[in-house]
Amino acid sequence: MKKEILVNVEFQSTKVSVVEDGHLEEYHVERETDKQLVGSIFKGKVSSIVPGIGAAFIDVGLEKNGFLYVADVIGQGILDSEDADFGEGGDEAQSSPPSRRGRHEPIPQIQDVLKKDQEVLVQVVKEPFGTKGARLTCQISLAGRFVVFMPHSPHIGISKRIDDRRERERIRQIVRGCRLPENSGVIVRTAASGSEAKILERDIKFLVHQWRQIQRRCAMKPAPSVVHEEYGLVIRMVRDVMTESYERIVVNDREEYKKIDKFMRAAVPTLRPKLVMYGGESPLFAAHGIQKEIDRIFDTRATLKSGGHIVIEQTEALVAIDVNTGKFTGTRNLEETAFRTNCEAAREIAKQIRLRDLGGIIIVDFIDMEQADHRRSVLKILEDSLRKDRAKTSFLNLSQLGLVEMTRQRMRRSLEGASTIQCPYCKGKGVVKSKETVATDALQKLSMHLKSIRKEHVELAASPDVIELLGREDGKLIRQLENQSGNKISLVADPHIHVEEVRLKRILDRRKRLW
Repeated sequence: MKKEILVNVEFQSTKVSVVEDGHLEEYHVERETDKQLVGSIFKGKVSSIVPGIGAAFIDVGLEKNGFLYVADVIGQGILDSEDADFGEGGDEAQSSPPSRRGRHEPIPQIQDVLKKDQEVLVQVVKEPFGTKGARLTCQISLAGRFVVFMPHSPHIGISKRIDDRRERERIRQIVRGCRLPENSGVIVRTAASGSEAKILERDIKFLVHQWRQIQRRCAMKPAPSVVHEEYGLVIRMVRDVMTESYERIVVNDREEYKKIDKFMRAAVPTLRPKLVMYGGESPLFAAHGIQKEIDRIFDTRATLKSGGHIVIEQTEALVAIDVNTGKFTGTRNLEETAFRTNCEAAREIAKQIRLRDLGGIIIVDFIDMEQADHRRSVLKILEDSLRKDRAKTSFLNLSQLGLVEMTRQRMRRSLEGASTIQCPYCKGKGVVKSKETVATDALQKLSMHLKSIRKEHVELAASPDVIELLGREDGKLIRQLENQSGNKISLVADPHIHVEEVRLKRILDRRKRLW
């Protein structure tokens, strides 16, 4: 399988595509004005404490105060073994480190842990979203290519995806042989499998050095201020995603190329030959045949090869995905058609979830299937397809209604949320009033206005469809209003006016005044 990473930098934005065998598998966008905060560390000040929700609001110098739960200050629970699964890729860096508190120890009140105006060192674990500020934690973690360093947690963890017992023990012995600061620990990432001892040791030393620099900045800077910024999108992708299995990483911008080259020489010199500067005249994504796939990411519908399709609707509470047979009618019976469509849809759903970076609660409405083995097969395909996802996902079995309930780790806005705004016309409803409803509203508005005037000339402007409807039967309803009120009414079709808008103007001495 040919795998490559394409980096396109233009118009103050960076776009990264992960391509496998010519097909888009991941797509990420980062703009200079909207850089990711997750992973960044701030020296903050307690702005207010809210005992009712067991949290404190922390001023970290951003537009909105971040919020810090008491559990993220002192931690809670304890892991049963060193072999806990800390996820994969960048998410390992944001997993809450294990706590040293006992399992049954009561959690103290937030007001007993923090005081107003107290200075705290915090890390962003979730981006600000809507009216909410960033989610913060005092359990700091620094991600390297092979390990995650935890300065406040004396624990050694190894990713469950390294399943070879001998390899796990080899890695554990290497880590235990490294000199770590007191009360600190590490999580070994999946990428460390098979790595030489000196490579792991170098990664750990780099992160320890980085932590000491953060401590120095924290001592020197006033609160609120940033003391550590997480890497940009491209460097994170190189650090968390790129492995020997990738054929190359192609970049179209000279400055970005230099940044990547510098990072790769220091962190992953063995992968440095895979870095390529793009010199073609055509846009990078178009030259690799994926631009059309990128454009379709923002469609609510994703088509299946069979002729079926899935519909994806994002709401504030959850993401709803509906599976339809569409043009596909099958060749045998309804059960077989539903099964084949659902199998294809399960693979596409997993792909679309990654592409769109959907998170939170996801409800999938598969086509009803009667046979239990068919339902099990569809769930198995969905489970296998989701294993490619670096974000943590979990789901329940098919319900009697044919629904699958899923959750996917969400630390930032989805691609749609980060790239679009609410429609200024429908205000997020997704619908607008019909021309019949607007025509009725126009007549009511006009009738109310005419009650206060006499022998005037009034102009009613609306969209062409509404005016056409009002003008039917020689404007019978308009003529009735003229006779009842003793005023003259003119209809004006304005193609530039919003479909729900109605404007009234009084014409006086040939001058129009906006009513």
